[in-house]
Amino acid sequence: MHDIQAKLSSNLIGRLLGRDCIFVQNDVLIASKNDISIASDSFRECKGFATLQNGIFGQVLVLNIGNKSVKYRFLQKSGSAEFLKVLNASIAEFINDYLSKTFNEFEAYVIHEYPRDTRMGCISLLCKSLSEYYYAQADVWDMCLKSESIQKVKKIVGYHPVQAEVLREYHENYQLEKRMSFFDRVESNPLTHEQRLGVLRSNDMNMVLAAAGTGKTSVMVAKALDLIDRGLANPSEILVLAYNRAAAEELRGRLVDKAESGQIKLESFPQISTFHALGRWLLHNTGVPTYLSEFTEDEMKFKQWVTSWLEKYLESNSANLLNFISLFPQPVNPFGFNTQAEYERYVRDNEFRTLNGDKVKGYQELLIANFLYMNGVAYTYEAPYVSKRRIDIGFDYRPDFYIQDTNIYIEHFGIDRQGNTRADIDAAKYNEAIRNKRALHAECGTSLIETFHYEWIEENLTSSLKIKLEKQGIICKPIKSEDVLKKLREEGRIADWSDLLKKALQAIRVERLTEELIANRLERAGISQPKNAATLLDALHQGYIQELKNQNAIDFDDMIIRAIQVIENEDYIPKWRYILVDEFQDISAARMEFIKAIIAKGPEPSLTVVGDDWQSIYRFSGGKLELTTRFGEMIGNYTATKLQKTFRYNNSIANTAGQFIMENPEQYKKHIETHAKVNLSQIYLLDSKPEKQQGVYERVKEIVLKIRENDANGSIAIIARYNYLINEAKELLNHSRLQKNTSFWTFHKSKGLEADYCILIGFFQGRKGFPNENKDEAIIEALLPSLDSYPHSEERRLLYVGITRAKKKLYIIAGPTAPSSFITELLAPKYDLNIVSATFKEQYRKIFKCPNCEDGYLRLIKGIYGEFYTCSTGLGCSVGKARVCSMCRAPSVDSRYTSTCNNVACGNSIKICDICGRPMKLRHGKYGEFWGCTGYGIKDDQCKNTNKK
Repeated sequence: MHDIQAKLSSNLIGRLLGRDCIFVQNDVLIASKNDISIASDSFRECKGFATLQNGIFGQVLVLNIGNKSVKYRFLQKSGSAEFLKVLNASIAEFINDYLSKTFNEFEAYVIHEYPRDTRMGCISLLCKSLSEYYYAQADVWDMCLKSESIQKVKKIVGYHPVQAEVLREYHENYQLEKRMSFFDRVESNPLTHEQRLGVLRSNDMNMVLAAAGTGKTSVMVAKALDLIDRGLANPSEILVLAYNRAAAEELRGRLVDKAESGQIKLESFPQISTFHALGRWLLHNTGVPTYLSEFTEDEMKFKQWVTSWLEKYLESNSANLLNFISLFPQPVNPFGFNTQAEYERYVRDNEFRTLNGDKVKGYQELLIANFLYMNGVAYTYEAPYVSKRRIDIGFDYRPDFYIQDTNIYIEHFGIDRQGNTRADIDAAKYNEAIRNKRALHAECGTSLIETFHYEWIEENLTSSLKIKLEKQGIICKPIKSEDVLKKLREEGRIADWSDLLKKALQAIRVERLTEELIANRLERAGISQPKNAATLLDALHQGYIQELKNQNAIDFDDMIIRAIQVIENEDYIPKWRYILVDEFQDISAARMEFIKAIIAKGPEPSLTVVGDDWQSIYRFSGGKLELTTRFGEMIGNYTATKLQKTFRYNNSIANTAGQFIMENPEQYKKHIETHAKVNLSQIYLLDSKPEKQQGVYERVKEIVLKIRENDANGSIAIIARYNYLINEAKELLNHSRLQKNTSFWTFHKSKGLEADYCILIGFFQGRKGFPNENKDEAIIEALLPSLDSYPHSEERRLLYVGITRAKKKLYIIAGPTAPSSFITELLAPKYDLNIVSATFKEQYRKIFKCPNCEDGYLRLIKGIYGEFYTCSTGLGCSVGKARVCSMCRAPSVDSRYTSTCNNVACGNSIKICDICGRPMKLRHGKYGEFWGCTGYGIKDDQCKNTNKK
């Protein structure tokens, strides 16, 4: 026998049973008789050491191999200890091999790489198995293995049972210390703690949620370089997707620059691309034609094609023309309004322009006017009546329509068949006015044709009108379609409708909508005639698809769609192991589908998306914010990092902007820390000099001059919602030679930019105000990605973007007589603004006027039991105190049963106890809900008062 490391003889019983001895040879334990092997077991797979047991009939050697336990009985005691020592020394070599593999796997999955969700099963099994093996023979392991190995074993088994959060915290702490030098020098300033975590965290799915000015681009660049520097990926295995070409170029430039300054050698570069460029690259590499349509580069040609299609569609038959005209604008049932203010805003924010060019007051009047025009009945809208009379207080009687060259008038009455009116109108008075109008026409010998709201509800308004006209001798003579089209061109209506259709087509393309999906969305949005509208829009879409075929070209949407198909068909196998996506808050559904396809067919890549839900402002381009705000629901488990420290602006600007945007509960909560600290508000509210025609621009000039007195070289930006405001401000400042170091941006174009001083303009009510209250595009809104229900949510984000462009000071110029709802909100006490103009100061003062005395004003006091308001009149005021509104922090004034906020714009109201004045709480009893006093639980002063719900 050769290479026998140790030998142990059998006792008498063992020899009688046919075995002389057992011996260790290489990695095998062999039993023999007469030097011939009769059994053998390899201990190469042993995860535990051999042990000796004292049996009744001699020593027993126990060896656990894999899942089986092998026992050798009837052994001599003499020499057994030395044999066991040699055997275990041999086994230790293989346990060390197992440990080496285990340590390497743990190192790879937990220390080197970020502990990913998809690795968690392997890590758990690794820790569980090692724990079971070790604790089964802890004393033996401690004796037979090196102390450094045991230390590593104890460290790993300490994580059993595995908790992902614990492993990730360990990884982060380890790498934060190890990579400190890299993090300190990769950017011009050391990365913040949050930025470092954003770099390190590479779970399967990751989101870096930023705020304005918190350095998300730095995280993108540092993450790519960190992956390369640590050997986690080759540059070619990293894909960085940017929102647009400029952003891609910036990322590429920053990465090269920071690699050089950080002394990181790049043999090649990560693939940094826009979605469209990546799509085109994939198609080109797989032999798919990528000739781009001329429409992608020439917006004017695209609009010309839409206009041409529309004219051909309208010319094709008269039914198309009539159906199309009926779709724009969208009808609204006036009986759906609950208050006069709602209806007034509806009329203010919508333009009902007839085919004859008249601006009328509502959709039903528009139908009547267009019917008259299309049927050759010449009319005048609201012409003076033949006799100067007043039926309603304050203005002369003007019937809705006058049929020219006749004594016939048309009045449209807003009543149902029972004589009911809109909720805000006194039905009795309205019906009395109808009777007075009838009497006036009878008195003056004029003919009155009456139409009614209920006829529109019953869908016979125009057919009934035709009969009524014929009874008066007015014969309808429909005008030719070509004449109508000529009129529409002259009035600019074709151009306006082309703009709407262009936007609708873009929404259909980016959302990938079929005719059925279009109809479903329109119906959900309450669009009138959803099937007719869907048929029209799908016809436009099919016409566009055919036009692309005629050009033998694709557009940007095709590029994404076809690239998805290329990957799903495995014509191209993605190789990227790490995917980074910038500006994720503005990503479209199609782009998300593109990313998912890359992940599904790739080598288990890690995805990191970087974005700021507070700055999602590109819904009109297909941006689907819910992909960010509901990322977990859409994508599954993910690791989140928030960047909450900004070096751009001060705490005054951060607090106001953050508080404003977080009023919307759909937005993520963030707590922004600023590097620059100030003690006083740096936001100034000024009026637009309403007494002057160009007052807003004069105010801009004043502010610029004031800034220049204190900072001759500071950068200034004028920011507005619309280009026309920007152009007029630019013209004034250029004329005054004040344009030095001054930029002019729209809110959309300002994203990503900054200036020392920003001046925001254009805050007034209406269709061209801010927030934009244009209701013309209801169909477009229905086709675009879904929007949360919070009022003006995207416009709020737009204002947040504007506010956070300012580094030092922010100036807001607004109209005081018809202020934007945003300004009304910002006047609430919870916002810390400098109210500069007297007009706004007066509005602000009204919030604090005590309603219980003549001269008193309410002042905020911090008492030992909390905050409250006290009246400046002191004991001269019969009440003297007020609560603090929980919504806007203005005074909340008590009546007997309620406490109502003194800030009209807030209007928050809470129920209070009419016995003790404490707040009431809605409770549930065995007979249903009721209001109970919150003093019920106060031991020494219990109040048991209740009220019915």
